[in-house]
Amino acid sequence: MQRELNPARPAAASAPGTELWRGSWVIFTKHMHKFLRNGQEVGGTLAAPLLLAATFGLGMERLVDPGLIGGLNYLSFITPGIIAFTALSGAINAGMTILEEKIKGMLKEYMVAPIPRLSILFAATGSGLVKTLVQSLLILLVAMLFGARVQTSPGGVVAAIVILGAFVVASVGFANGMALRSKSIGGYHTILFLMNLPLLFLSSALYPLGTMPAWMRVVALLNQTTYAAEGMRGALFGAAELNLWLCLAVLAGFAVLCTWFGLRSFRRLV
Repeated sequence: MQRELNPARPAAASAPGTELWRGSWVIFTKHMHKFLRNGQEVGGTLAAPLLLAATFGLGMERLVDPGLIGGLNYLSFITPGIIAFTALSGAINAGMTILEEKIKGMLKEYMVAPIPRLSILFAATGSGLVKTLVQSLLILLVAMLFGARVQTSPGGVVAAIVILGAFVVASVGFANGMALRSKSIGGYHTILFLMNLPLLFLSSALYPLGTMPAWMRVVALLNQTTYAAEGMRGALFGAAELNLWLCLAVLAGFAVLCTWFGLRSFRRLV
């Protein structure tokens, strides 16, 4: 009891930012353990993008002219798009975790714990990023097994990871913000899933920008999913319609904006 009443000791022992990272790590490991214990969530998260790859990549291979997609086979072309779709789905799940904890009152428990409140959002972003990176690696390996031809270098791999990371941070930040503002699980799912498919189909994830109608191309260029798919396509397969640095810059801007939205929603809650 005497140790709890003595504030000097923890203050002296903790460097600036230590409690933030410590709290983030504790909540991060909690989220990861919950995910790994749920076989249905793990299996479903992997099955959906792999089914999409099989349906579009293999089923439509002969219907797409390689000349329209930078000389790539169609599976190679859509693999970055499938990875982006996986990131969007992972962001929705990350926001769902925050919403469930809010409804169950666990967020209030976090808030009275001796950790910075930002740890909650940092942990949600970190767990979403780790899960997406692992899923993306598996998707890429399976795509290569079925005929996707990766043409990259170590620098290209790093660039693809940075692009995917920025996309995940932006997507999770937005999903967290929506979760914190939602009053029910049904409302959250309705809004996010209605946005998820348009973000996929109104982008260059599944078809090239050059073949789109003018109005659709304008919409696609306002969609961060386009920059994620194009950036990874250029970094991993050497064929993109947009400049790699442009993709990085746009995704960094989206990441800052969506993270701000998540933080603002969190401060509004508390």
